[in-house]
Amino acid sequence: MDFGEQGGLGAWRERAAKRWAEGRFLKAGRCAVWLLLGLTASLARLPTGGAPFGVAAGAAAGPGLCGVSSLLGAALGYLLGGGLDWGLRCAAAAVLTYTVAFLFHGLPPCRSELFMPGAAALVTALTGFLASVSLRAGSVPLAPALFFDASLAFGASYFFRAAVAGDAPVTEAAELKRVISVMILLSCLLMAAARLELFGVLSLGRFLALLLVMAVAMKGGVLMGAAVGTLLGLAMDLTAGGALFYTAAYAFSGLLSGVFGRHGRLWFTLSFLLASALTVAGTWSAGPYLSQLYEAFAASVVFMILPGSWLCRFAALLQRADGGSGESGLRRFAAGKLRELSGVYDELYETVRESLDSPHNDENLARVFDRAADRVCVGCRDKNRCWNAEYIDTLSAMNDASRAMSEHGSLAESDLPEHFRSRCSALPGFVAAVNGELRALVYRRQLRTRLSENRSVAWSQYRDLAQVLGKLAEELGSVNGADPLAERRLLRYLRSLDVDADVSVYRDGGGRLRAVIESGRLDPLTRDEGYLEKLSSVVGVRLCRPAEPGGGSGKLTLLEAEPLAVSVGIAAMKKRGEAVNGDKGSYFKTDAGVLCVILSDGMGCGDEAAKDSARVVSILERFLRSGVEPAVAMKILNSVMLLRGGESWGCATVDLMCVDLFNGETCFYKYGAAPSYVKNGRSIRRIKGETLAAGLRAEDGLAPDVVRMRLKPGSTAVIATDGVLADDEDGWLKSLLERGGDDMRELARSTLREAERLYGALDDMTVVTVRVEERA
Repeated sequence: MDFGEQGGLGAWRERAAKRWAEGRFLKAGRCAVWLLLGLTASLARLPTGGAPFGVAAGAAAGPGLCGVSSLLGAALGYLLGGGLDWGLRCAAAAVLTYTVAFLFHGLPPCRSELFMPGAAALVTALTGFLASVSLRAGSVPLAPALFFDASLAFGASYFFRAAVAGDAPVTEAAELKRVISVMILLSCLLMAAARLELFGVLSLGRFLALLLVMAVAMKGGVLMGAAVGTLLGLAMDLTAGGALFYTAAYAFSGLLSGVFGRHGRLWFTLSFLLASALTVAGTWSAGPYLSQLYEAFAASVVFMILPGSWLCRFAALLQRADGGSGESGLRRFAAGKLRELSGVYDELYETVRESLDSPHNDENLARVFDRAADRVCVGCRDKNRCWNAEYIDTLSAMNDASRAMSEHGSLAESDLPEHFRSRCSALPGFVAAVNGELRALVYRRQLRTRLSENRSVAWSQYRDLAQVLGKLAEELGSVNGADPLAERRLLRYLRSLDVDADVSVYRDGGGRLRAVIESGRLDPLTRDEGYLEKLSSVVGVRLCRPAEPGGGSGKLTLLEAEPLAVSVGIAAMKKRGEAVNGDKGSYFKTDAGVLCVILSDGMGCGDEAAKDSARVVSILERFLRSGVEPAVAMKILNSVMLLRGGESWGCATVDLMCVDLFNGETCFYKYGAAPSYVKNGRSIRRIKGETLAAGLRAEDGLAPDVVRMRLKPGSTAVIATDGVLADDEDGWLKSLLERGGDDMRELARSTLREAERLYGALDDMTVVTVRVEERA
């Protein structure tokens, strides 16, 4: 073996020895902890004369070295704390418990977390029974005392093991269990310390218990302070063996001082002392507990001088942590990713747009003559004279003919100069070749223009996609989010109905409140016809069901009700002689509380027009329902129609009206649609657009005409296709609006009848009327 190998082996031995030593120290530390725990727990005595906590510590430690250490500590504590006879009886119970753990170790029953606590309870009850019978022959011990000691042995063993478990809790339930277990363990240890008194007046255990209550109430608030005060007070009362004075004193002190936890340490301490004094005064007739005043004062002095960092660390061990901002952080992260992706598509669009906007050096008319000469003149005997010796005269003749050819769209023999015609032996063939090349040039230009338009439309969708992603990012990153207060109120109400449910209450990007209740047992809630009104009063917002609930019977989705409501009327008539109406329309309400009315008139009449308009309405409705902005949805629709395959899909007018039912904000979007009319108050407004129908113009990102206004309750709108308004004479329609009425169906039918009387059924006709009212 060389020197390097010896050095490597020596280093490996050193590391192995170090790990072995660290493992031994760790085991020794654990054994020391269990030794002290068994010793301290065995010193806690109950009014019944029992001391089950030492036995419980041994049961929690198990059969290994830790169990032996806990057994030694408990035996020592029992012998030192209660005399030989009593100590031997309790130590025997601890030995029996360890024996059970040792014998059943590794067997399936012992793997249950309830096996050893049950063994500790059984051993405690049996030893208590046998000891009572042996001390007083013929007597039977009181069953309540045995049951009390056995129950405490069971509970203490269960919670002791959870309190000192080395694994970190991974769920909220496990974390809550750890907190409760630690508090129970501390209570038992303080019961042992309560027997130690300073100057015969001040109990060390009660002093530490008061200090602990103050720390938890200061940092944990009212509920935590009262809960910890109740537990520690009960432990002190068990040690004292009297009335439940300390339970009331500690709980009331934690409750009252917890109110002042955010007002500074001085006010908090004064409120704690006041609560202790009030408790002593209220129980004065039962016997003055002056020691409570001394202990509270001493704890207050120590509490005031404790460093703030110590107080925070100590209280954090017992506080249940509130939920963090993980959900909102995830939303902001997702919003940032979507925002970045939106920027990428926006930049991609700008890059391609620059290349599409660059000028194209298309062929000029001179190339037409060159190509014609290559076809005709190449075989002529006079080609050298025309294109070499007299090249300037030939070029001048071509230039003169170009002007006439551009004006007429073709070349005639008379457009050429006389001197050129007289000497050209193949004039008819040359003119025909020029016209052929001219037609080819026009076709190439048209094809190039069409391809450029299609590319422009296709790439413009990147910008539309960027806007959609940007809107989603804005929705995810909005300041709105969960409403914890409304969630707690709703959960409290559901529990009062004995409904165990998962509840989610939040506000979307537009600020609309949404509540989702999921439970396998919603009948106690929904069987009441007035459950919506009751839930609305609980949440503090008027609620309604969505138009399409979804989610099945185990899910209830509720939305904040809109303050405005609408009534809609529709009337339609097909063109005379046609089997179907080429107009299609739809109206619906989105999850954001926006009423959308769509009306489309397909090109022509009959089945083909009906198919075109139906496709338009279907695509636009799906975009709007998914939350896409109306203007963006209209532009995407226009791009889709321009990129249609072949000539199977023609153009179509699109009329879209969107009404926000929360504030009355209304937008009209039009692609070649007929005018709309709105009666808002006493005025009637005519809304007309200038753009062509969707699918006709391929300008980059051509947006629809947009008109915005605010509709008041009582406003009425009329949307119709061009068959209803065949000319600019609209006085009759304004008269119908003036007369008004609340029945929108009747208004739609009256408008259609009057249009038929004036213009006849020469085109498909459709009328949609909308009236905005306050929700009843």
